[in-house]
Amino acid sequence: MIDAWRRAETAKEQAAPAIDAAFAPATRLHLLNAYGWQLLACQRVVNLPNDPPHSARALPSLAAGIAVSPEVREMANLEQDGWLADLLQPISPGLSPRRPKNVLAVTRQQFNSASAAEIYEKLEALIGRVADAIDES
Repeated sequence: MIDAWRRAETAKEQAAPAIDAAFAPATRLHLLNAYGWQLLACQRVVNLPNDPPHSARALPSLAAGIAVSPEVREMANLEQDGWLADLLQPISPGLSPRRPKNVLAVTRQQFNSASAAEIYEKLEALIGRVADAIDES
């Protein structure tokens, strides 16, 4: 999906804010769902919900005496201050404002293809590392 987003940006057939508005919500949802399924795997949840949680706080309650896994604690920390916090920020409705042409760089105010790709790479690395830890336990 991120590749399709970038192709649409490169084609420049539509205005950049319209392309972002079309791709950002679905891309973010896919990333959040992947993250949520990983959270459930880390917590070794057996009875899976229809939809994955989108944060560690939204995980199902654990039985008495069962501790939260170290991986879930790590992810909860990243949700507070890290790249997962960026993913969890809601996308503002509507079109993003146009970037001034005479400015070389701007701070990220909207979820865009570059931030989506960066989050995807970090999420993929996290899932790989955590999957290895789950396999070892």
